[in-house]
Amino acid sequence: MSNDSTRRAEFTAYFEKHFGTDRQRFMDQFGVSKGRMTQYLDEEEAFGERAALNLEKRAHLPMGTMFPSLLRTGSEAARILTPEGVPVVGTAQLGDDGYFCELQYPVGHGDGRINWPTRDPNAYALRCKGESMKPRIRHGEFVVIEPNHGFMPGDEVLVRERSGKVMVKQLAYVRDGMVHLDSVNEAHPRISIPEDEVEVIQYVAGIAKSALWSND
Repeated sequence: MSNDSTRRAEFTAYFEKHFGTDRQRFMDQFGVSKGRMTQYLDEEEAFGERAALNLEKRAHLPMGTMFPSLLRTGSEAARILTPEGVPVVGTAQLGDDGYFCELQYPVGHGDGRINWPTRDPNAYALRCKGESMKPRIRHGEFVVIEPNHGFMPGDEVLVRERSGKVMVKQLAYVRDGMVHLDSVNEAHPRISIPEDEVEVIQYVAGIAKSALWSND
């Protein structure tokens, strides 16, 4: 089976599992045209690696969710999207109210790297200062963020408001134009933010111990 045929078979399997025969719902959710949808299903059309990657990115899916072949050893995508480490791009000063009251970004390519396995080429880490998010996040530990990873209720996420406030919270749910967030520190109550005041929500892949940091 050719690579194009493999990706088309993977696409068809994902489409039928999650959408049945409803092409319109898929097109609306993924933001693709009717012509593009026809190309995805047409055996005579090419189905390149870049097209597969773009589809997963449109849905904020981790690489390989729709197209497992992207993760195979030797895949160009797997080679490109497997970084040697996650760059530390700044320091997050944790305030008493549970917010990151200060974000400092060093000049250059970051303040060292975290030895953290990820396939997100845009993954980054923040060094945390302060005690307000104990016991989940301790002073000197690192929050690892994967901007291209999908997220769902129950996941820990980094949220940045348009006002500039930044926080790490657990996503409770999004409903009726409001984003509802629980604190990782039980001392802070659930908060609700209007969706149009949220600039970005990004998936927290984990908390890294300081032993995983290197400045090589």
